[in-house]
Amino acid sequence: MSPLSFTDSTLANIIELRNIGQTYDGGQNWVIKGLDFLVEDKPDQGQFVVILGMSGSGKSTLLRYIAGIQQPSEGTVLVNGKPITPEQHISMVFQQYSSLPWMTVLENVGLALQYQGIKKNERDERAMEMIK
Repeated sequence: MSPLSFTDSTLANIIELRNIGQTYDGGQNWVIKGLDFLVEDKPDQGQFVVILGMSGSGKSTLLRYIAGIQQPSEGTVLVNGKPITPEQHISMVFQQYSSLPWMTVLENVGLALQYQGIKKNERDERAMEMIK
């Protein structure tokens, strides 16, 4: 386990990844192995979490785990202390490529709802909740 112990903290954990591993060839080669990652709830401390790495290092894969879009080959992903499930309706917006530059952030976040036929008022309200 990494130097950070999940049992040492008295703060609520917002996101926990425990012993995450990812392989695409049945376990002969691991692109991620033994990754532990923790984001604690620190009220009134204004924290900002950043994931940095070279292209292809797994940043987007990590975000897909947290959003429930992709499951790791091994390990546990918890959001607010509970195992992540696709039904949690967690979304992510990338800075480039997947957003439409002529639309606002609110419009980009609500785009999938628009295609589902959700009316603009409800769409904007739901998108704003996701942005918060």
